[in-house]
Amino acid sequence: METTKLDHEKSFQPFQRIKLFGSKYKGEIGLGILILYVFLLGLGTVGEVWNVEWILDLPIFRSPGKY
Repeated sequence: METTKLDHEKSFQPFQRIKLFGSKYKGEIGLGILILYVFLLGLGTVGEVWNVEWILDLPIFRSPGKY
C-alpha cells in the first residue's frame, strides 16, 4: 500500500518543483517579462515610426498570413 502512495507523490514532484520555483522567483520573473515587453514595444515603435524594414520583417511584427 505504501508503494502506491510513494508513486503517487513522485508523479506530482515536477509540478511541485515548478510551483516552488515560481513562488520563490515571482518578482524576478515578472520583472523579466516586463522588461522584455517594453523592449519589444519600443522596437516595434522604432520600426513603425522610422520605417525600418528589418524590424518590420521580424516574425513577431509580421501580420498573419504574410510570409
